[in-house]
Amino acid sequence: MKTQSNSARSIDKVAADWVARLDAGPLTEDEQSELDGWLAADSRCLGAFARARALFISPDIAEAVEAPRPGPISGVTRRGFLAALAASVAVAAFVVGRQDHGIVTDYASAVGEIRTIPLEDGSRVTLNTDSLVSVEYRRHSRLVRLIRGEAYFEVAKNPERPFIVQGPAAQARAVGTAYSVRLGDDERMQVRVTTGRVAVEPPPSALAESLRLSPIADNGAYLDANQQADVRVVREGPYKGQVQISIRDVTPDSVERSLMWREGLLSFEGETLAEAIEEFARYSRQKVVLQGAVARERVSGLFSATDPAGFSRAIAIGLKLKIKTENDTIVLYK
Repeated sequence: MKTQSNSARSIDKVAADWVARLDAGPLTEDEQSELDGWLAADSRCLGAFARARALFISPDIAEAVEAPRPGPISGVTRRGFLAALAASVAVAAFVVGRQDHGIVTDYASAVGEIRTIPLEDGSRVTLNTDSLVSVEYRRHSRLVRLIRGEAYFEVAKNPERPFIVQGPAAQARAVGTAYSVRLGDDERMQVRVTTGRVAVEPPPSALAESLRLSPIADNGAYLDANQQADVRVVREGPYKGQVQISIRDVTPDSVERSLMWREGLLSFEGETLAEAIEEFARYSRQKVVLQGAVARERVSGLFSATDPAGFSRAIAIGLKLKIKTENDTIVLYK
């Protein structure tokens, strides 16, 4: 029977072998299935694989473990080189953790609350209603995970540490600019830029995230001021699972109206009554119910985000609708 240490060494060797195979080219479906099975077989496999990959791609780690930087490899394969490094992976992992570990701070807003948070790097985050972000400062980046809701980011410029907002399906990366990010249902994400430039790109791989590498992709799209990106994950068909990013121009007035929530206001210009009610539902627990064909009526105006009753009264007058209250639920009908 193998001892625990022998088993660990064997895992390190297999991890180095897989990294070398990945470097040689894309895996076949069978090989990928084999790799996935190996990673799932033992909780130590993923860590060993990540450490082997880190040793292969990171000069910082090579210096940290005081290993000589390799020149052109002759007389030995990359696989052999990686296997020789396997004994150092535990030390490397310790160094990575110390050099790139940041404190994570969560910020949240309640339903109906608008909250502005000054960050230690000089940036500001304004949270919309019922929103949650997690902020972490890393050596090469400023990382914000938008977990729920919507936020507006005013980014202090720092080319050495890009500001990255991550959602479930994509991330929005900037150096110094201002933009909003909103999460919707089914991992949908909307990015609107007010000033500067923002890159919208797929999130980093699980391996890159586990290694805390700089989470920068090379297959994203760039947004300039007064542009909007809509991100969605394809749920069916031949492109199932892929992330699609659609970009369109928006008018400065439209951008400004979409950000009126920062002042506690909601601005509508021709939206259906159903769409307006859905937006109000984000800011108040009081329900507004539409009966009959009134849902298709169009509404325009500026309203207090936390006053659905006032909105309903104004709409009832403007559209000649009837209004009643049933068990704290407002009903609009003809």
